[in-house]
Amino acid sequence: MEERLKIIDNIIEITDGNNNILKDPKIVLEFSCNKYSSKKNSIYHITLNDKHLSKKDNHRIKYKCCSCENMHIVGVIQFLRKVNKCSYRCNLCCNKDDVKRQNHSHYFQNIESDKKTTVTKKSLIEQKIESEKLFEEYDDDFKSDYFRNHLTLEDYNRISKNIIGIQNGNITMANLEYWPIFKTNNQMLFSGIFYDNINDVIVRGNQPVMRCDNCQNIWRAKQLHKFKNCYRILCNNCTLCNKTFKIRSMKNIINEPIIYQSQLELKFISWCANNNIVLKNGPTIPYMFENKQRKYRVDFQIGDILIEIKDNHIWHQNQVESGLWKAKELAVQQEIEKKKYKYYYMIMPKNWICSLNKIKMLAK
Repeated sequence: MEERLKIIDNIIEITDGNNNILKDPKIVLEFSCNKYSSKKNSIYHITLNDKHLSKKDNHRIKYKCCSCENMHIVGVIQFLRKVNKCSYRCNLCCNKDDVKRQNHSHYFQNIESDKKTTVTKKSLIEQKIESEKLFEEYDDDFKSDYFRNHLTLEDYNRISKNIIGIQNGNITMANLEYWPIFKTNNQMLFSGIFYDNINDVIVRGNQPVMRCDNCQNIWRAKQLHKFKNCYRILCNNCTLCNKTFKIRSMKNIINEPIIYQSQLELKFISWCANNNIVLKNGPTIPYMFENKQRKYRVDFQIGDILIEIKDNHIWHQNQVESGLWKAKELAVQQEIEKKKYKYYYMIMPKNWICSLNKIKMLAK
């Protein structure tokens, strides 16, 4: 800390993004871990006038080299790197280093012989084996932290049935093999990757296309590791609904999954099965409310008939009072006018028998 404070003490002036010189800046050096860091390791940070300096700041720092006393002006990132490396010397000092000059001279003298030397590039399989050996040399804490944010082979095998493809679905899973440990050149040191055994290349598992366990809909996620602790893979709609209602699933008469959230919906599913009516999950219809784009997922669909089941609960009453429900109904009506669907029924306990009789006649 004391050696790095010497570098801080050599600051001459600091200017902001508008080239205004900060008067009497209060500079504090801290050793801590940034909460957004992927490595979770503590490094040195600079606090300027009670504000944490980061790469987003446009400050320019003028300082005097501790070795040659030349003046230099650098950005925040360059100065933070200098402090963390505890580098007393500037670029001018380094270039005047006789040892460095000799090393450069030897390098250029032997460069021709180096070109003639044939270097055999290691195969990806060999790199995988070396990565695993190197990983085993780290302590248990490092391994535990790594697999807290990365999929183990067991994690991947559990969720693999839900993965349709990766990189926005452009790469299928047919020829891919998951490697949980592979050495990288970034600060993460290791990462989980996929190996394409046909083309002999490695592929990142970004933007996976997933299938929902509940509604069987397909959607794109950001990363695979977000499903590490998920034993049921749910799409965004099912995840949102599951925070308020417990989502359940069963099969219709042609063995397709049907999701429901209430006993009244389960009663309707049973009624359709008893009357040999093929019931399917309803579509998702976009609509606008309060200048925001939203989505309304209709409960069920029978042919070209859309069906919404509503019990007498407070959530529906609040939507009616706020105007949200009217916006949903308007969006459905617009879809009917486009001839995408023919009818829309909202079934409640008060109109249960009447609505079922109409649907039974239309479904014939």
